[in-house]
Formats: sequence, structure tokens, C-alpha cells
Amino acid sequence: MASILNKFVGNRVVFSNKFVLGLCEKFPKLAFLNDVTNLAPIMKWSLSIVPLSQMISGNKPADKIDLQQTASLFSTGTIWTYYATLIQPQNAGTRALAACNAAMAICHGSNLYRRYQFDKEKENQQQPSS
Repeated sequence: MASILNKFVGNRVVFSNKFVLGLCEKFPKLAFLNDVTNLAPIMKWSLSIVPLSQMISGNKPADKIDLQQTASLFSTGTIWTYYATLIQPQNAGTRALAACNAAMAICHGSNLYRRYQFDKEKENQQQPSS
């Protein structure tokens, strides 16, 4: 099984077909995005920025929040924040990793709370008052 993955070990290029590599030569800024070292943190930050912008703008009401997805992203952010604090030696990269994952945990934790409050209010409205 490990021999199947050998061609991917140590390869930092995300897309290695001739068309994309040609574009990267023509437009050097695209080469920045075709490196996993740069693309992975960008994608990770998007997992925090998108829910934060939706909460601020009010585009995503609490009833549309997917509990399983939000709980898993909250857990992932929490676990990786803790893990990033254990990495030695500490440097700017490990602190950025911790900050990114803490932001993900905070955003999705607040979404979990919003959904919990929504479900609680909905449950209270359905109960007949005596």
C-alpha cells in the first residue's frame, strides 16, 4: 500500500499537468498557489473566514447550520490548536498554525452555540404554556 503513495511523498506541487505548469511559468503568482505549502493554509483559513463572514452579514440563519459538520470542524480546530502548542521548537509557523486552528474552533464553536440556542428557543415555543 505504501508503494502506491511513494510518488506523492515529498511532492509539494498540487497540480503537475503540463497546462497548469505552463500557466505557472507564464504567471509566476499562480506558482505560489500551486505549492501545497501555500495552498493548504489558504484553504484552512477559508474554513474560518467563510462562517465568520456569514455570521457578521447574517446570510446564514441558525436553522441552516449543519450540526455534524460544524461540530467536526470545531473539534478539529480544538485538537489541532492544542497539537500546535506541543510542537517544538516553537516558531512563526507553529504559532500561525495555532492561530488558524483557534480561529476555526472559535468560529465553529460560536455557530454550534447559535444552533443550540435556536433549537432551545424552538423547543420552548412548541411546549404549551400552563
